Amino acid sequence: MTATEPSIDIARLEKVRRTGTKLTARCPACAASGGDRRGEHFFLNTADGKFGCGAYPGDAEHRREIFALVGIIGERRPDPERDRRWKMDRDDERRRESARTTLIETAKATRAHIIARHRWVPCDVWENSPQRIDGPLVEFDPRHFIATLFPQDATVWTGDERQSGQHGKHAARWQTVAAWQELPAETVGPMISPATWPTGTISRAAENVASSPFVVLDFDGFDGLKPQTPQEINRHVRDAIALVRWIREGLQWQLAAIIWTGSKSIHAWFHNPGNAALQSLRDAASALGIDAGLIGRPEHPCRLPGQRHAKTGGMSRVLWLQTPIP
Repeated sequence: MTATEPSIDIARLEKVRRTGTKLTARCPACAASGGDRRGEHFFLNTADGKFGCGAYPGDAEHRREIFALVGIIGERRPDPERDRRWKMDRDDERRRESARTTLIETAKATRAHIIARHRWVPCDVWENSPQRIDGPLVEFDPRHFIATLFPQDATVWTGDERQSGQHGKHAARWQTVAAWQELPAETVGPMISPATWPTGTISRAAENVASSPFVVLDFDGFDGLKPQTPQEINRHVRDAIALVRWIREGLQWQLAAIIWTGSKSIHAWFHNPGNAALQSLRDAASALGIDAGLIGRPEHPCRLPGQRHAKTGGMSRVLWLQTPIP
């Protein structure tokens, strides 16, 4: 980028913030495909006109797309059709944003009613589980958990969240389900990603995912407040399980597993319901105490059963588990 490059029509940007000569905003190119909703990717130095996207550093084509959308009118070719599409896209996005806001407000307003109506106490969860949770194989064995959810020939990753990306050092963290069954339980995990991977994968990057059969919902606290005391944690787990039941019965998502992480949260595994359903839940996630950033992120690690939590010393365990796949 050079100081002689044309600048940007700031009036066309969304979610603009300024700090001195630095301006940040929602990236127009990312926004065109529904991305960068937080308005963090685009940057502009108003002193010299240099601009770019933090999500695509050094990507000249992405920058050209940005300029095509919001470059100063006098220094780009007139294109009435492009401008018409831009305005329509922005109007559509504003309508979608309004709908998301309404959905979040509705979810927050009705959360207490949902929890009360779908109360699911732990003893009933255990009794309802297709596999009985009264033995160490189902409750704590990570190999049994993996074999229940994935086909024997599927390649899955397990390990520490840092064990990814290095040839020779991390390749062994990708094994078929059948191969994981042959290893001692203590060598499996402590984490797994709810994805399958091509043979030979050594990096847990999103672009390497072969399939995403599951979505894992992390119930980590309501209204931005994480539970602290034992009483708060018990209440949070109870309320989160009620919401899992509502998602299962009210939204008709297919439940695969519920795991208590050994700390303050539970992870609910659901069979992937499709992109439209994921987006709807993602929009309302914060109001429901769900980590929205993990929805639709199959490469992200989550805890296996039978793992001791480093901070609390609690042992992660299964609370509910589907029957093994055929």
